[in-house]
Parts: sequence; structure tokens; C-alpha cells
Amino acid sequence: MYRYRTKSLLGFAAGLAVAVALTACGGGGGGGGGGGMMAFPETPTTPPVVEAPQTPAQPTDSPLVAACTGCGAVDQNTYGGSGTGVWQASNTSTIPVDIPVSIKGLNGQLVTLVFTNESAEAVPMPALQIYNLGGKTQLLSKSVIGDVEPNKVDVAAKAEISEFNRAGFGKLLGGKASKSMYAAKLTAPTAPSQASGYAVGQQRTVYLNDRSQRTVRLADQKMTGDGTMVNVWVEASELAPARVSDALVTRMRDTFAGTGGIYDMLVKVGGPLWGPHAESFLLDGTAQPIDIFFVNFDQNNQAYGLGGYFWALNNFKKDGDPQLAMSNESLSLYMDTETMYLDGERGLKQIVTALAHEGMHMQNFYRRGVQMGVEFTFDIWLEEMSALMMEDWASFKLDEAHNAIRDVRFPSYLNYRGVGSYNCSLLNWTPMAATCESYAVSGSFGGFLNRQFGLGFFKSVLNSTGIEDSADILDAAIKAQRAGSGIGKELRRFSAASAGLVPVSSGVPEYTMPARSEEGFNLVDIDPAFFGEVERGLPSAVPAQLESLASFPVTRYHATGTYNETIRVPRGTTLTVIVN
Repeated sequence: MYRYRTKSLLGFAAGLAVAVALTACGGGGGGGGGGGMMAFPETPTTPPVVEAPQTPAQPTDSPLVAACTGCGAVDQNTYGGSGTGVWQASNTSTIPVDIPVSIKGLNGQLVTLVFTNESAEAVPMPALQIYNLGGKTQLLSKSVIGDVEPNKVDVAAKAEISEFNRAGFGKLLGGKASKSMYAAKLTAPTAPSQASGYAVGQQRTVYLNDRSQRTVRLADQKMTGDGTMVNVWVEASELAPARVSDALVTRMRDTFAGTGGIYDMLVKVGGPLWGPHAESFLLDGTAQPIDIFFVNFDQNNQAYGLGGYFWALNNFKKDGDPQLAMSNESLSLYMDTETMYLDGERGLKQIVTALAHEGMHMQNFYRRGVQMGVEFTFDIWLEEMSALMMEDWASFKLDEAHNAIRDVRFPSYLNYRGVGSYNCSLLNWTPMAATCESYAVSGSFGGFLNRQFGLGFFKSVLNSTGIEDSADILDAAIKAQRAGSGIGKELRRFSAASAGLVPVSSGVPEYTMPARSEEGFNLVDIDPAFFGEVERGLPSAVPAQLESLASFPVTRYHATGTYNETIRVPRGTTLTVIVN
């Protein structure tokens, strides 16, 4: 009921192009977090796992079992002739295991094998026969991905912002707390933020992440239902009918601050974006406006690139410390103008959803970093996943025809650089890297969790207390919804559903991403079968190792009669066989 779109190569390629071209936030690799701007780190060189030769275990009976009920998997060896069948075998031992697979009753169905490493470390992959039809995946790899290269000049700055939002702010506060003047500052009267005193038409100068300064004009402002003033600032040189027009300013103002807009959605899901706190070095906790600065980041006359960011440095007051010299002393978001007007509605949609994304980073910083403490900030992969999940929940209210996950992140997951973004550890943040696109992985998996568990689950992740480790936070939230499950098992289901092209109408509920409505929010369905084989990229070679919390799909295409194969499954890994 909530989706309508035309299936076409052009539409798929356009969505994928946006996925690789628009960068919203993030930065840094590995387990850092906090959300700032998207970085383009190189793929980390992980040495292959070297182990002594092991003799695989030979089970007397195949451990492969039907993993769905009322579906096409009649029993461990029989396909019912129609619909979707799912079978699984988990290797919980410490050595590889050879799994005999024999499924009869096939009459031309697609057979997909998905290996999911649910363990905490990478494992060696066995030799496998790879079939790759090529064709469209090669075309997309060249035309959509090949011309997009990261701007490496910005990598260090973006990583710096991300790390500051995650942990750097805490070190800064800690260092200040040791100064003798700290006690005096705690009792000294604090002046209201300068930003709260501006009127429409006035100008100010602000710092950007690249240390440059821009002159911006207060183009409009609007008070939200709870009394928070939202200021819409536009770079003075960008205010023009053919660039950022008065009508566009009004649209962005109402999109964020209007009744039921982005601000209201953020508050409903996760609480205030700013408020009372005990840190005298941060902006006052009351009467703070939210500033949205629309500026032309790179001035290259091209849409996309850096889409927007939130930098917690601006939440600090200047006090003479050189580390705070570039603080704009403003609770603020920074968004790109060229993306708003150089690619029509498509570009504007990306900025609108990016506002929800960056607003979640702003909210997370206050809720977790300021209120709970630096040890409770999310690692970057969960920080970014939470912001992408917010985009998902907000999309329908912003534009009923567009969903940020279905139309951008999920297509990129299936066909990043023509081969998909599969063997990518959920916990290792590598956006726009050579073989991994972490926004696609985290966004798509987050979309799966949204549809499996709902808004209450998302809220429980955002508001979790008492747990510092991000993987434990997500794992506990999943277990609270589905006893006996966890990150590994849900990643297994998501990976199988996606690479196996399981239809949303398959009747296999734990492997689908159906539409969902609750508390005034609507999620459109995400249907892997809609994309089909021609729009699903597949790896062309077997990797030396399967990364932790990652998957690897291979296909046997359209089989008839009985499908027989003995498959070596690495330790800590589950083999899922999907028949459609």
C-alpha cells in the first residue's frame, strides 16, 4: 500500500549512483563512532588467516534442515515444487565441516548458497565453484561506480570529526575538568548563545569542517511545537532564484520544523536533541535554537559528494582554548546546497533524508555522549546504523514515493561495484571502499531489523542503558524481541533473504522485509525479488577469508531434478540454501 515505483534499469542505476555519490556523515574506520561526515578510507589490508591444515569433519547424516515452516522446504531433502524454501546447517565446531546437500523436487528454481560468519573473527573460506553471468553487473560496475572516487584530501578531517563526536569531546572535557578554573566556571553565570539573538536577514560568519569560513544569512526561522527555534541559514552567495530560492528555503524550513516534520519525528523516537546537562563548557541546556546551515561545501558545480554533517565541536563554548577556536557555538547541522538544486527532486530528496540522518547524530550526542557519558557513545557502525534506520522511519512522511533504504542503500548492497557489498564485517566501518560499502550494509541490515521488530525495537537501541559495547547493545535489543536470536542469527536471515532474493510475499516471515505501520510511522516493504537476478551482483571470486559478521553468496542458478553438492562450511559459519 505504501510503495509504487517503476521497475527499470535506469531507475536502479540512478538509485545506485546516488548511493555511491552522496555522502552524509561518518568517517574513520574500524570501531570509532559518533557520526560526523562520511569518509572514504582505503579498505584495510587484513592479512589472511593462516592455520594449520585441518581434516574436515564428515557427518554421517547431513545437518542440513528445513529452516522455515509452511514454505517450499517440505523436509531436509525435499522442495515442494513452488514458492520459497530455506534450509540451513550451522558449523559450531572449531574446524571446517563438509555438509552434504541433496534437495529433490526442483523444476528450474534458482538455488543460492549463503555463508554467514556469525563468529567474532574472520575464518578461511573453502574452495568453491563460482558462476557469474556478468552482463548488467559489469555495466553497473563501470558506469555507476567506476567514475566515483573518494576525495582523499578530506579523509583526515572527516575521520577527525567522527572521532571527536565519539570520544574526543570526552577527552576535551576531561582535560578541562583538571584545570583549576573549572570550579569557578561551574559557578560563573553563563551568557545565552549568540545564535539565539539573530533576526531574519542578518548575517554571520561560520567555520566549516575544512577550516574555511563562510558568510551565511538567516533566511527564515520557525518555532517547533515544543518552543524550539529553528534557524535556516543559507550561504549568502547561494541565495538566488536559480540556486536556493525563497520557496526552497520555506520548504526546507517546514520539512524540518513544521508539525510532524523531521524535528517532531526525532523527538518522538529518541527524545530531545539538546537539554539540561552538568557541563559548563557546553552550550547552555535551555533556550538553544537549532541552526541549519546550507552552504556550498566544495564549490565544484556538481551535486552529491559531501551531503551534510553534524560536528559536536560546535556544541562547545569558546573559552580561549585553541582546540575550540573553530566552534561556531551553535547547535547546528551543515548541509550541501549544490545537491539541493543541481539534480532536481532526486538531489533534494537526498538532502531531506540526510537532515533526518544528521539530526539523529545530534540527538545521539546529547542522549548518549552528554547525558550518559562518553563510554556509552555508539561505535561508528551502530551510530551510522541508527541514523540510517531513522532515515528509514522518516522517509514516508517526507516523500511517500521515496524510501532511503529501499531506493538507495539496498540496491547498493546488492550490486556495489557490480559484485555486491557482502563480505564486509558489520563491525568494521569501511564506507565507499574497494569491496565494501558500509552505508549499504548497515542501512540495509537496519532496514531489515526495522521491519522485523518495529519502532519499539529501534527506540530500545537508542535508549539502552548500562551497556557500553555497541555489539552487546544491539544483541540485547534483538534478544529482547526474539528469544534465542541475536546479531549473528538475524544477520544470517537478512543475508539469506537479500542475496537469495526471497519475495516479500513468500510467507517466510523471518526472512522478509514487509511494510509496517505504527505510531504514525510507515515503512514501505523492501522486496529483494523485485530487483531480481539481473540486478543482483555476485562475487566473481572466493575471498581468502570470510570476515566476522559478514556473508558470502554463490549461486547454482536454475536447477532441475535433484541438486546435490557437498559443501565445506568454515567454523563458526552457517550455510543457508535458498530455493526460489
